[in-house]
Amino acid sequence: MPGPPPAIGIKPEPGSIPDEAGQAPQEVSPEPIPTEDEESVVESQILGGPKRKSIGLQPITDARPTETQVQSISPKAQELIEESRHKASQSEEESDGESDETEEENEKPVVVIPRPVTPVVVVTRKFRRRRRIFQAANRAKRLDRSRHMEYKYEVRGLMDEIGILDEHRSNILGSIWAKGERQTVSDAKEYLEGKLSEGIITEDQLSRLCAVIDDYTIRR
Repeated sequence: MPGPPPAIGIKPEPGSIPDEAGQAPQEVSPEPIPTEDEESVVESQILGGPKRKSIGLQPITDARPTETQVQSISPKAQELIEESRHKASQSEEESDGESDETEEENEKPVVVIPRPVTPVVVVTRKFRRRRRIFQAANRAKRLDRSRHMEYKYEVRGLMDEIGILDEHRSNILGSIWAKGERQTVSDAKEYLEGKLSEGIITEDQLSRLCAVIDDYTIRR
């Protein structure tokens, strides 16, 4: 027979409601706690991506071979390993010996062979004194250059007095002084004789000019 109806406002407790078939009430098991993998799956479903693993320290496995691995190596392989180790040790010894030899060679002092120095022969020349040869100048009769201004005033007045043409006065005045002062008095008198032959001066004018030349003549 069915049980009495539940009272209004009172909830039936779980597990205490009897089955309609008259079975005994079953006990309710607690909900399982989600593990880490389940949490990652749920998080990936919610966020739309897989969960990133945290960066942490991981245990380092020992890379050294164990006794079982060493025992598993065949004798032939062991011989090859020993032979390669022996060759490597020999090559290291040879390289060390070569480096020692090079260091010894570098430490040896370099012997410098001195070259024979040829003696420098210094040629000494005897100092010869130069003899000064005093050559006397050719002393000749020339006009006195210190009386040049006096000569010009006197000859100009004389030419005006004896009546030499004006167009020939400056030429005769300069030529007499140039030849008589630079060359000799004889050259100046020859110049006047040439003017006499040309008809520019007369014999009286020639004698008067030659007298003035003699007054200014010195030996030098």
